[in-house]
Amino acid sequence: MIRRLTAFLTALISETSGLSLEDTLGLAEGSLQLEEDPELARHVRDFHALLGEFRLGRVSIETLLAHPFSLALEAIFRAFPIPFRDEHIHLTGSLDAEFVWSRLGPLLEGPDRAMYEAKIAQVYGPESLPRNAGDVDRMIRLADGDRFDRYLKILYLPKLILTSRDAHRDAAYSMARRLYRTSNVGALRLKFTLFRETTDPTEQIPGIGKLTPEDTLLGLYEGFRTFQMEVPAFRFILSPSFRKEPGFYDATRYPSKRASFDHQVQQIVDLLKGHPELSDVVTEVDTVGNERGFYRKVHFQEMRVGMRKLQAYGLRTRSHHGETWDTLRHGIQAVDNAMNIWYVDAVEHGLSLGINPNLYFHGMLQRILRANKRGEPLAPGSREHAELMDMDTSGRESIREKLLHGEPLSDAEATLATKTKFHHAREVEHYQHDVLNRMIDKRLTLVSLPSSNKKLTGELGDYSDHPFSWWEKKGLRLGVGTDNDITLSTSFLREMLILLYTDPLELKITKLLIVTTGESRRSYLSHLLWRMRKEIDSERELHETRDLSSLDSRSG
Repeated sequence: MIRRLTAFLTALISETSGLSLEDTLGLAEGSLQLEEDPELARHVRDFHALLGEFRLGRVSIETLLAHPFSLALEAIFRAFPIPFRDEHIHLTGSLDAEFVWSRLGPLLEGPDRAMYEAKIAQVYGPESLPRNAGDVDRMIRLADGDRFDRYLKILYLPKLILTSRDAHRDAAYSMARRLYRTSNVGALRLKFTLFRETTDPTEQIPGIGKLTPEDTLLGLYEGFRTFQMEVPAFRFILSPSFRKEPGFYDATRYPSKRASFDHQVQQIVDLLKGHPELSDVVTEVDTVGNERGFYRKVHFQEMRVGMRKLQAYGLRTRSHHGETWDTLRHGIQAVDNAMNIWYVDAVEHGLSLGINPNLYFHGMLQRILRANKRGEPLAPGSREHAELMDMDTSGRESIREKLLHGEPLSDAEATLATKTKFHHAREVEHYQHDVLNRMIDKRLTLVSLPSSNKKLTGELGDYSDHPFSWWEKKGLRLGVGTDNDITLSTSFLREMLILLYTDPLELKITKLLIVTTGESRRSYLSHLLWRMRKEIDSERELHETRDLSSLDSRSG
């Protein structure tokens, strides 16, 4: 059935030049082929109905993704002649369990077994020692309900094995081979930590002191180049990524975060001078880490001079911002300051730029008023508490205090609280659109990572709320990435399907292919779809010939 659906959809998509999913389904249901094939018709109509239920929030995205129709679409994307570009993928969260265990197992059997057991227990909890690749797979995947802080912790296990040049070489090759074969990814931007100096004991890696930045960079370069010898069209960019949290540096060696970062910058410059072969693949840097609370101008100053030096040497700058926030305004402010102070060329995640402030704040007000009616105070540290404290309540401080402490409001006071929310939402909305418009003017890229945005932040009620299609309509330059495909239990093809399902009415299949392949010639894309159709027709004729030959031989 999946093969038949794949052939049917390939023909239809090629004939219509990649319309929206809703239009494609409507035309599918009116096709003559479905009249002649009741089983095929049942699957198409069943998926169409499920898609409608998904848009109403009645079925999960997982139900759609498991349907044969989705598997057929995935097969079409996997076979598409132009491989896709994963614009944002990290090293540690994209190594599969088999690879991690192949190197971790010997460490747990070696002379330093006790040390590794203690470090694993420190991060993953007691009785968490892995015994096989299956245990590793469970440990490195984000569980339902886990959020950003836990996500950063579970990436520790792969870090334990990345302590040599050989390990990085093997990791790069294994990763490229897997992504190309399973997800048709032929180009990627790899985010990796070049410097792991930290005073946080849960981030310190045994044996890491022997690993030099040169080992890391050259190991990854050699691994990808080895795969490139097998697949010459494969392309990669190595993006050394700096942790931006103030405490993420070795305080025993440097007097400040700035001194540490400036030294790292100089090491990168020296590496590029000493290894000119890296110049075509080390063309940018990135920043990573937990940005909650990292939004003020002063937060960006420690790395500003170093960023300018890297830019002077021709490196572009990208940054994770707008991914997590304590208040929505601060999430937008983080992107604003990254643009104005670091002069970034791309914003990774940027979810705060896709949240509808009026919807966001009114839903929050409803929760606050409901709690107030029950006499419940707002918990310090909660999102509701933070957002309320960020609002301008001048002249209405008594209402704010009642909401904070759970003292019931009168109807008139509730109306005033609504007005306060209304004006705050409008201000945040203006700020958000101002930042977006400047991104459009500067031709900055905004990279979408649907699974990461949904699973790590908790800000999207469902995948259908993802703003990718809205950003596309607004005119932003867009990219798509998986972030950490193993840790998040996703794939590039799955991310494409998710984006297609977030706006089945208007997001065209061809537009999605343009964003994910980088090929903007629509006529050429249409030609490639027709070529896929011809190949499927040839394959079907071959199967029919074989079936007839088999029937003739049995009759004889």
